[in-house]
This record gives sequence, C-alpha cells and structure tokens, in this order.
Amino acid sequence: MVSVKTKSALISDITELIGAVGDKFSADESDAERDYIAQRCPRRLEPVVRTLPKLSVHLLAGIAEGPISLVGLASRSGQLKGTVSKHVRRLVDAGLVVRSPVPGNRKEIELRLTSDGELVAEVHRQMHEEIAAGLRDFLSRYTNAELAVLTEVLADLMTARKVGVRLTPGD
Repeated sequence: MVSVKTKSALISDITELIGAVGDKFSADESDAERDYIAQRCPRRLEPVVRTLPKLSVHLLAGIAEGPISLVGLASRSGQLKGTVSKHVRRLVDAGLVVRSPVPGNRKEIELRLTSDGELVAEVHRQMHEEIAAGLRDFLSRYTNAELAVLTEVLADLMTARKVGVRLTPGD
C-alpha cells in the first residue's frame, strides 16, 4: 500500500532535510578537499595545502585563469580587497604566487602562479571536476520529471528573500 503524506507533512520533511543536508556537506567538506589535494600533490606541498584556508585555494584558482591585479581578483571573486590581500599574502608566503610589477605602470602589481601554484591549482581544478562528476552520477538515478521539479525548487530558493526570519518568494 502506498502511503500518501499531507502537504504539511511533506513541507516539514523538506525543512528538516534542508538543514540536515547543509550540515552533512558543510561539516567535513574542507577536510575532504584538503585530503584530495594533498594526496595528489608532491609531499613537500602537503603542509601548505593542509593549512591554506579554502578561500585562499579558490583565489589561487582565480589567479590560474591568467595574470591579474589584486583589485581584479577581488572583483572577480566577489571578496573585499582587504580580504583578498590577506589571502594573497599567504599564497605568496607559501611560494604559490608571485607579485610582479606591470610594465609601464608603477602602481599596478600583477599576480602570477609559481610552478607549485600551477600544480596546486591544477589539482584543485581536477577535484572540482570529480565533485561535478559525482553529483552528475548521483542525480542520474532520477527521472527528467523529478529533476525538473528539483531544479524549479532550487531556483526558487535561490531567488527567495529573507524578511526577518521568514523565507519569502523572490521576484
């Protein structure tokens, strides 16, 4: 016999599951990502990889897209210039990034990856490909109709606004 839940019961289940899913993937995600990168980099880089904050690694990936200024990196990443500056300093101290003057512009400094920085950035890129492949494999078990509903719900959540403590539909 098929059990049919009420709309209220389903909403309650969804609310509980959203919190549980958030907890499941935020708690140990950074450690798993550090492990992935550390296992695929030369042993000498392991201490660096294990101590860099997640944002530093993502900024490293941004620098990997090509030489960029600190202001450009802050803009591209959506982070404050001061925050980016602090993380870039860590990357420079770790030997993953070099600062160099822009020819013809004495004020502008360009950020570039060192060979170690290129290696870590490449492993980080591969890790994100692996994450995406795992998610694709996981979601492949659902029908097109189920995926369409999930897509609609997630899109609605992304456009929703918080008014006080309440979630309200976006525009």
